[in-house]
Amino acid sequence: MINYDEIIAFLEIENSDTDIVSGFKQAYYAFRKTGNWQPAYEVRVAGWQQLDGVMLLRPENTLENDYQVHITATNERSLRELLLAFPRRRVGLFHLTEKWIENRLPDVIDGGSVQTDAGSFYRGVKRGSTVKTEHRTVLKRKDAIISHIRKLTSLKGKIEHSQFIIEGPLIVERAIADGFPIKSLLYTPEFVKIAKGKALLKSAAAENLSVYQVSTGVMGSVTTTRPVPSIMVSVHLSYPNFVSTSGNLNFHFGRRCLLLIAEDIGNPDNLGMTLRTADAAGVSAVLLSDTGAHPFHKNCVRASRGAVGRLPLFQTPSITEAVAALRSSGWGVLGTTAGARNELDTTEFLRPIAIVVGNENTGLSAETRERCTALVRIPMASGQSSLNVAVAAGVLLYAFVQ
Repeated sequence: MINYDEIIAFLEIENSDTDIVSGFKQAYYAFRKTGNWQPAYEVRVAGWQQLDGVMLLRPENTLENDYQVHITATNERSLRELLLAFPRRRVGLFHLTEKWIENRLPDVIDGGSVQTDAGSFYRGVKRGSTVKTEHRTVLKRKDAIISHIRKLTSLKGKIEHSQFIIEGPLIVERAIADGFPIKSLLYTPEFVKIAKGKALLKSAAAENLSVYQVSTGVMGSVTTTRPVPSIMVSVHLSYPNFVSTSGNLNFHFGRRCLLLIAEDIGNPDNLGMTLRTADAAGVSAVLLSDTGAHPFHKNCVRASRGAVGRLPLFQTPSITEAVAALRSSGWGVLGTTAGARNELDTTEFLRPIAIVVGNENTGLSAETRERCTALVRIPMASGQSSLNVAVAAGVLLYAFVQ
């Protein structure tokens, strides 16, 4: 249940003062007296252990816009959660209150800046749910949509077209439910035989996604996965640089933020499980090195169970440069190594803090260890000297969950 008093207190703490926020406050105070909302508002919130973001949607119902939208967010994760919660098929006129929010809007919302008498706004619709969509059967492997999806099997194709693939009923269902910016959906006749298959396709069509029925043979031509998946979707890819060209952080954070840094994790399944763990622990974002497994590899996507697409992911060609930028911005950076003197459970740290995990075989690089503000080891009984990287990440991250 939405706590409107908490929402208003949050907006006031964050100094969020726009016409739509003022109108929302007045409407709420009138609602407390009369029991009626006038005008009506739709509200979405973000945050796990505390409120970290609010999106106010005021229905407009004009030819140009369905909603006027105001977003207040304290970190990258809360903003992404709110953008993913924006309804498909609806055109929003987003009030541009902070530059970093304006920069992230195109990750999920397809549109552009517009100038009105009331000021500058961003008008757009969730990616993949524009007015013009397709619902058809594809019979040939040379069909344009099949040729396009086939390009997304390579890393070069993913980056060039800013899309990645999600395969399989469970994760596709989650992607639709979580509001991912889905560009297209392919399914085989076998999918309709699966429980909830018809309902999922009906939901996809209702949300104005492009849906294509293909044969198992055609589906098999666009993936190396065996057995051939009965359903897949292509999703808009967002993977910005963590550090700007000027050397500053291209990353918005609050005082309580928790960041995971993964340096050179080699196995895509391990990386996917690590991202799944980070998602469950409520991290604000994950920073990945350019070396090692790629987060949009199909095995990583599958193992992440929806974390790829839901979590804000950032990249850097230099973990040491990123760590230096974090430290300059007041972050603590905690590295883990078996040779550290201090144990995790005997050391105290303040947030915001970044946790760094390294390669499965070699651990953190010497350069990264030298630049961390502290190094710790995870206490273990005799017999083992290390943990799987996803398990280690879980132990470390949950030490900071309060």
